[in-house]
Amino acid sequence: MAGSRVLLLTGYDGERPGGGREGLSRLIETVLGDLAGPPDVMRLAGRTAAINGLRGRIGGLDGVAAAELRVRVADPATTVLVCDGSQLGGAVALARAARPDLPIITFCHNCETQFFVDALRAAPGLKAAGVLAGHWQAERLAMRHSTKVVTLSQRDSAALARRFGRGGDEIVPLALEDARDPAAVPTARGEPYALFVGGGFFGNLEGLRWYARAVAPSLKVRTLVVGRGLEGLGPLPANVELVGPVENLSPWYAGAALVVAPVLSGSGMKTKVAEALMHGKRVVGTAEAFAGYDAAVVAANHLCEDPQDFAAAINAALAQPPPAFDPAMRALYEARQSPSAFRVGLAAVLADYLPVTSR
Repeated sequence: MAGSRVLLLTGYDGERPGGGREGLSRLIETVLGDLAGPPDVMRLAGRTAAINGLRGRIGGLDGVAAAELRVRVADPATTVLVCDGSQLGGAVALARAARPDLPIITFCHNCETQFFVDALRAAPGLKAAGVLAGHWQAERLAMRHSTKVVTLSQRDSAALARRFGRGGDEIVPLALEDARDPAAVPTARGEPYALFVGGGFFGNLEGLRWYARAVAPSLKVRTLVVGRGLEGLGPLPANVELVGPVENLSPWYAGAALVVAPVLSGSGMKTKVAEALMHGKRVVGTAEAFAGYDAAVVAANHLCEDPQDFAAAINAALAQPPPAFDPAMRALYEARQSPSAFRVGLAAVLADYLPVTSR
C-alpha cells in the first residue's frame, strides 16, 4: 500500500485562520499529512442551489464539483476518502455510487442537525428551516453511506444515532493547534478580569445575554468579551465590556484571571474550553460548555448549573487569585486537546485502511 493516497474533501479554503471549526479542519489536514503523506485535497466553496440543498448537496457541492469528485474517486491511487464534516453527506453518497468499494471516513465536527435545530429555535424563519432541512438530508446521507463515522464525543454519537439510527464508530476529541505565545505581554486593565472569547453564533449570544443578566450583577470583577460578530448583544451591565475582535489572543489570555464559558445550547465540543487550557487558564462554565470533555478536565475546572453557582465560583476563584499561568491546566491541554493527542486518535481511525507513520 506504499502508493496509497488520501483524498480529503473539505470546506476549509486552506488560508483563513478562522475560528474553532476552521482550526479543526486545518488540524485534520495537517495530521493526515503527517500520518499518511500529503493528502489530495478538494476544497468546496460557495453556495449551492436550493434544489441541491434538498438533495443534501450543500456547501458548494454543485454540478461542477460533483463531476470533479467523481473523477477523483475513480482514480485507483485514491485509497481512502475523508470527508471533513457530516454536512458533506451528499458527497459521501455520490462517492459511494461512483466507487462502491472505496472506504469513506466522515469526521463529524458536531451533530449538524442538532446545531441547526437550536439555530432555528433561536431565530425562527423560512431560511433557517431550509438550512436545517438541507443539513438533515446531508447528515442522513453521511450516516448511511460512510464506511466509518468519527465524532468528537459520545454525546454527538448518541445524537446522530437518535436521528439516523447510526452513531459514531470512533471518538476523537476536539484538539487545537498550539497558538499560545509564552512571551506575550499581558493586557493590563488595572484590575483582575474574567475573559470570554468567542464568535457571534447563536449559542454565544444566548449565553452572554444570560450571563450579563443573571450572573454579572453578582460579580466583584469585570468581564471582558473578545470576539467577532458580537455587536448584537444589546445593552450590557457596567462590569461587562465588549472588546470585539483582536489580532492576537495571547495577551488577553495572559492578563485574565480566569475564563468564563456561559454556553447554554449547541452541539459538538466548545473550542473556548480547550483554548483556555492551552493558555494555562481555569474555566468557569456550564454543562454545555464542558460537554464532551474528559472527566479530569471537568474536575479541574468549575462546572456550574445555575447563575448563583456561576457567580459564586468566579468570586471564590478571585478571592485567592490563580496563577497567571497554571501548568496543571496546560498539562490537560497537552494530554487531551493537543495535536499530539489528536494524532493518536486519528491514527487509530486510519489504521484499518492505510499504513500510518509519523513524519
